[in-house]
Amino acid sequence: MHLNHGWCACFLALALAFPQHAAAQQKPSAEERLERLEQRMEEMEKRHQAELKARDEEIARLKASIPQAPATAPAARSEADRSRDSLLAELDQTNKTTDKVRDAVLNDAKERSDAATKRTPVSFNPDMAVVTNFVGSIARTKNNDALNRMDVGEVELDLRAAVDPRADAVVILSFARDVGNPVFPTDEKQSGPETSVDIEEGYLFLHDFGVPNLTAKLGRFHLRFGRQNVVHAHDLPTSDTPLVNQAFLAPESLSDAGLSLSYVVPNPWNQYFELVAEIVSGEGANSESPTLNGDASVTSPAANFHALWNHDIARDWNLELGASWLMGHTSSDIHRHTNLLGADFTLLHIDPTGRFNNQIFQGEFIYGLVDKENLQTENSWGAYVLAQQQLNRDWYVGCRLDYTQDPFNDDKAAYGVSPYVSWYWSEFLRFRLEYEHRGGDVPSEEILFFQATWIFGAHPPHPYWSMK
Repeated sequence: MHLNHGWCACFLALALAFPQHAAAQQKPSAEERLERLEQRMEEMEKRHQAELKARDEEIARLKASIPQAPATAPAARSEADRSRDSLLAELDQTNKTTDKVRDAVLNDAKERSDAATKRTPVSFNPDMAVVTNFVGSIARTKNNDALNRMDVGEVELDLRAAVDPRADAVVILSFARDVGNPVFPTDEKQSGPETSVDIEEGYLFLHDFGVPNLTAKLGRFHLRFGRQNVVHAHDLPTSDTPLVNQAFLAPESLSDAGLSLSYVVPNPWNQYFELVAEIVSGEGANSESPTLNGDASVTSPAANFHALWNHDIARDWNLELGASWLMGHTSSDIHRHTNLLGADFTLLHIDPTGRFNNQIFQGEFIYGLVDKENLQTENSWGAYVLAQQQLNRDWYVGCRLDYTQDPFNDDKAAYGVSPYVSWYWSEFLRFRLEYEHRGGDVPSEEILFFQATWIFGAHPPHPYWSMK
């Protein structure tokens, strides 16, 4: 009889100690906790059945060992019944305790699983970063009001947060002070510096809405045309935007409002293929784009398509190839069309020894078919190539070569040579010195740029090829 009481006490102690033991382990996922709980409950049930069987056998043995008493001795039978009833009551209490422990663990697992999909009040506070881009320039001539000055060219307020387990939100507000400086000057007089506030980007990123490999942006965003158009000014490898991008897309980046769909194509070759389709209003970076310059009166939107292939061609070499096609309107006149075709490449070498001996080679080509005011179509093109060498953890040197025709006059062209050196104090603070020689069918310039960029707050992501 004492043996059975000992089993019950051990069983009760194990049942009560189970939640403490589970809490001491490394916190697994809710599914793992439930699976482990089911296994434990099955083991406990088996042990319980074994103990019940042992109890019945013990009761049978006790009954067999009690001599048959005459009908005039009810006291002996009463003692055996009382022992049996006591044992049954104790086992019943143990079962109730075990049920309570099981229910408590199940409820705890369910609460943790529910908490994983619920928003907490603190998650409503977005990650915030403030990015300041200071640029100064010294030019040989004094004819360009955008040069021979220094100013905070732009301050960006970058806000990011999850609004749902399946969707994130991004808002980037740009506070800019600049002077117009087109690659191909017009007769219009330069003005500024002008201070402006712009919603550079503001979109909802849907990363899981039921279709595998498909994501979407809804709102205002940088168009996926080429490689550097998706990058903000402070993340460019040079102090200014390539001349061909300025001439065909926008002074900094071409952004617009609409819907962007991105699909990673599954394939049996283990290759990364991405297809992007975008439908946008066609306004073209608040009418700053020279070629995509529609307005609310345009009855059809603009469309942009981009295809990308990325692959490790060797152990330490990564190659990315892209192709783009942008269709829209040159102005509010629906009869004037813009078609831009682009190709880009990025070749990245990572030093396998970890000694920061990394290189990047990048280039873009744009071919434009742009309708002029007389509805004649101008065919023009431009390109740039860039090479950059990392010297150590903090220092980079590089050079960019530019050539572009005027999208509205292929008889005019501009070229540039821009060597530069960048010094990273940290990922939050960078200094850069760049020299640029610009010539061609535009006023010749010798320009020295000094740039300082600093960030505080939650650091927004770098482009993968920035090697930081």
